[in-house]
Amino acid sequence: MTVSSEHAPTFPLQRGCPFSPPQDATAFRESGRPHRVTIWDGSTPWLITRHDHIQQLLGALGKISADVTDPGFPNTSDAQPAVEGNIFFRKDGTEHLPVRRILNPDFTAKRSEALRPRIAELTDQLIDDLLAMAGPVDLVEHFALALPTVVICEVLGVPYEDSPTVHESSKKMVQLSIAQDEKVAAHRALHELLARHMETKRTRPDNGLLSRLVNTHVDEKGDLTFEQAVGLGVLVIGAGHETTANMIALGILALLREPAQRDILLSDPAAYASTAVEEMMRYWSMVQTEPRRVLTEDIEVGGVLLKAGEGIICNLPAANRDPLVFAEPERLDITRVERKHMGFGYGVHQCLGQNLSRVEMQVAWPKLFERLPGLRLAVDESELHFHDDALTYGVESLPVTW
Repeated sequence: MTVSSEHAPTFPLQRGCPFSPPQDATAFRESGRPHRVTIWDGSTPWLITRHDHIQQLLGALGKISADVTDPGFPNTSDAQPAVEGNIFFRKDGTEHLPVRRILNPDFTAKRSEALRPRIAELTDQLIDDLLAMAGPVDLVEHFALALPTVVICEVLGVPYEDSPTVHESSKKMVQLSIAQDEKVAAHRALHELLARHMETKRTRPDNGLLSRLVNTHVDEKGDLTFEQAVGLGVLVIGAGHETTANMIALGILALLREPAQRDILLSDPAAYASTAVEEMMRYWSMVQTEPRRVLTEDIEVGGVLLKAGEGIICNLPAANRDPLVFAEPERLDITRVERKHMGFGYGVHQCLGQNLSRVEMQVAWPKLFERLPGLRLAVDESELHFHDDALTYGVESLPVTW
């Protein structure tokens, strides 16, 4: 087994078509083996593009690490170790699972389902606001971002008036092109906001996550420090705000482009909203530059020996279009029943907030198209801009009228 010496293209890879994975990633997948790419610091981690290879690696517990402070980890920027080095989600084993279990009760399928009526109410309120506006209106700003912002603030117990800080800070933290000092400043602003609210909840507790973290896990049980609890709140915002917002907007765009799929969804939302979410997660795979790991042991993947200390980047857009796994993978089909996509990740580090995100999307898309049956783009599709330079893929704005 030999390591390829071929040219390693610059990563993130650019998409030739905004509705398809990067062409290089598709070509790498079809080659059947890992390929090297060059990231911002000149290092050349392995890009993993096949569905089975990603499952093999992310399931290889004890042989890979999510630790961003490891010298071989393929960081997204020089700021990542400082900003994320102490976050549990960037840890392994006993540093990861116990903390994850603390958060799990707030993000179970049952808890998320219980929020459905409130999410529906918030969605209707946002659509009422849209109807009061003179078009065209940017659905990213006024709907796709607004809904997960207010939902995650309610889960945490953060007043809605602080949602602009929540949005702006989390957006900067996931932009790859933002300088280190801006990322650190954004993280600090969010940290200070949550710390202030958490202190308040010591004397005025409520049913929000921040209150439970500080009163139960910091003050009562002592299994978290105050700083750790604040850090968990920051993580929840990052995971549950920008990502869901991008998916809501991308799903709207897909349904605008494919009216037959929209008609299927509206014919029976109770039957098709769930499968629509799974198919959109597969089709868009908006987590486009993660998951990333560093190998702690040698592993053979696709006939190539990946060595301990080397970094790997999993390319979900290519893997979720793998023809070895999905029939007609390039076609959007919201009636698809396959649940093999990895849009929420795979393995022990998969998305904690996926149940809540699912409910938000299941509510948002049918309600929007039911109440705005004439919804359509206010610009030519060619004028839309997508951010290829972010951790999560998305459309920058979505001007519509109805």
